[in-house]
Amino acid sequence: MAGKAGKMTMEVKRIIIVTVVCALVTAAVVIVVSGGQAATTLLVHAGAGIRPALDELGALFQKETGTRVDYNYKGSACLLPDVCVSKKGDAYIPGELYFMQQAVDRELVKSGYKVVASMTTVLIVQAGNPKQIESVRDLGKPGIRLGLGDPQAVAIGRAARECLVKAGVWKQAEKNLVMSAQNVTELSNSVKMKHIDASIVWDATAALYNEKEMVTITIDPAHAVCSPVPAGALKFSKSPRDAQAYVEFLASPEALKIFLKHGFGPPMKTDKACKTGER
Repeated sequence: MAGKAGKMTMEVKRIIIVTVVCALVTAAVVIVVSGGQAATTLLVHAGAGIRPALDELGALFQKETGTRVDYNYKGSACLLPDVCVSKKGDAYIPGELYFMQQAVDRELVKSGYKVVASMTTVLIVQAGNPKQIESVRDLGKPGIRLGLGDPQAVAIGRAARECLVKAGVWKQAEKNLVMSAQNVTELSNSVKMKHIDASIVWDATAALYNEKEMVTITIDPAHAVCSPVPAGALKFSKSPRDAQAYVEFLASPEALKIFLKHGFGPPMKTDKACKTGER
């Protein structure tokens, strides 16, 4: 019996030693990856239409700094309540200055936010353009199944309505509305699947599709809407230095190349730049 007890004691000791060693190795790996400090994860609230570029930029930021970036993607108007209620997160990137200014006014974001890229409205129609739609003015013609973003939930909804108002066809086009989407990707996929005939989306969204999936039509500069993409660190971030470093990274020339690759435009000074060509 004594022999068995001794063996059990040795086995328990061995298990404890192995467990401690594994824990130490795991801790060492974390320290090495993070450059001597506990690894940081940032939570970034971002507009759904910015996702293609931000996914790549987040991976690059982690590669360069060791700081991981997790995203909460939603329509821009839906993000603001998330931030207001949860008081959690490290950075905020809506698809429109309107929502960023609201965050600043509510003292959620530092006033020194950065404009990191821009988006411009474009018209998308089904592959082959069976309804022969040539401009936003055609969206007011009878028989067009039109889908637009919900202006209360997503930045592209507000922008699309402004396009149609500028073109003088909002009332006619409103009669053709068969879909009100909560994000811009929903609109582009609906055109691709032929559930609707046409929509107005961001150029960066349209760039994700080829001509066999849909046709992209440039909107007359007099009617188009350009939107700066702002990024700011949240005041209640638990990792303020890392959050600000991430925002600065998005404003870097290195990040701009990735934004441009994904169909975004360069930073612009105001949301009126589309008409004047000031980019």
